[in-house]
Amino acid sequence: MDAGTDAIGEVVAEYEGSVYLRPPGGGLEWSAPPHQVRPCTEAELRKAESLSAPVVTFPWA
Repeated sequence: MDAGTDAIGEVVAEYEGSVYLRPPGGGLEWSAPPHQVRPCTEAELRKAESLSAPVVTFPWA
């Protein structure tokens, strides 16, 4: 969790004093200072898991 922006992300790298996060389900990475990044709460984790669930569509539906 990027506490500075209230954005949920997965830590993908740490480089030159920044932490790089990627949103659930993919997308553009962003950076945050290490002191702004914290573990997600249970509620935030459930939200992240729901956002990263694949969406299936059927052409005949």
